[in-house]
Amino acid sequence: MIGFGMSGRAELAFVVMDIVYVQTQIITTDAFYTLMGTTFFLNVSVPILIAWWKPYFVGDKVMKIGVDEKAIYFPRPP
Repeated sequence: MIGFGMSGRAELAFVVMDIVYVQTQIITTDAFYTLMGTTFFLNVSVPILIAWWKPYFVGDKVMKIGVDEKAIYFPRPP
């Protein structure tokens, strides 16, 4: 949950991209727009991922990965 929450720190990324592209022109326009799109996507996807993962994290739901005896459950049953 903490990892998902830390993915959305877009404020710092926007400041760094402003310095690197607008003020000093260190990166190209293509790199700037790629970084902006990626940062925007991460900033939007973090709340969605947290809402999706929370029931599994707190134990309200159980996720089964695999089949038969080799299946892995999260969270593990007691």
